[in-house]
Parts: sequence; C-alpha cells; structure tokens
Amino acid sequence: MTSLQRRFALAAAGLAVVAGASWSVCRTTDTAATASAGEAVTLYDVRDARQVAGTADDVFAGTVVGRAGQRDIVGIPSDLYEVRVERSFKGGPPGTVTVSHEQGAPPLTTGGAYVFATGRVPDERTHAVLLETTPAPYTSLTAPARVHGPSSDTAGPTVAEHWAWAVDHETDVTDNG
Repeated sequence: MTSLQRRFALAAAGLAVVAGASWSVCRTTDTAATASAGEAVTLYDVRDARQVAGTADDVFAGTVVGRAGQRDIVGIPSDLYEVRVERSFKGGPPGTVTVSHEQGAPPLTTGGAYVFATGRVPDERTHAVLLETTPAPYTSLTAPARVHGPSSDTAGPTVAEHWAWAVDHETDVTDNG
C-alpha cells in the first residue's frame, strides 16, 4: 500500500466514524420519532415553586366546582374543570375560571382545593395547568405547606405564605441575560 493509498484509507475511515456518530446522535434526538403529542420538554424544574411561578401566567388557589367537559388543546387531550378562585398569587383570574388539565394525569376532585400554576390558552378563556406540574392539594391556606426543592428552606410555613414567597422570588428560566 502506497503512502497516498494509506492517507485515503485513513481519511475514509475517519469519515466513516464521524458519519456513524452523527447518524447515531441524530437518531437518538429525533423528536418526531421519539415524542408524542402529549410530551413536552420543560425549561423549568417542576419541583421548584419559584421556577413554576416564573413560568406561569397565573398562580391561584381554588376549589373545583365540577367537570366542564373535554377538549383537545394544541394536540393535548384535556379534561376541563370549573374552578372557583379563592386567592390569586399571580395574575388576576376572575371568580370562576375554566382550567384544562392534561388527560392521563390524576383527575381533580370536585370540592377539592388546589393551588394551580397555569398558562393562558391563546384566544380562549381557559387556563391550562403547566405541563408536567400537578395542582397542589391543600386543606387550608393557613395549613403547613408541603414543599420540596430549593424553596423549602426559605418558604413560609403555610400554603399561602409558600406560594406568595414563590411568586415574589420567581425565577425566569427564559432569561438569558
């Protein structure tokens, strides 16, 4: 084998390795092949109330009045619930709102009280529970908060104080500055 042939063989082998690695990475990161309509990649840590509050349009405590049907919102099948707002921590949803909750998640209980972190659905009057989050049940806004994550050491001892603190100290995960 001549020196020129060795160089070509080495270059061809190197290209084959690079092409194989590229193809391998492409196959494992192809979202069209690996994700369904109900899957999402969230930029926020769903366990950190500050990041959830920073991502949400509205954070409020409310009681589920009842189911209001089902609908498909941007390809995600959702159950709709009427919720009477007891206290708003962020945003200002009016007295009773329609909340969409992704199907497959544990259903909300009529009469149950929850803290909701929601995003407003464009061109609709629906508040969608943030993907990957679960409305936090509570018995009383003055009851001790069940918290975890970075906020647990500094959050107030009650449900209301915890969420007020999270909103006051919200983290914008989209801020690149």
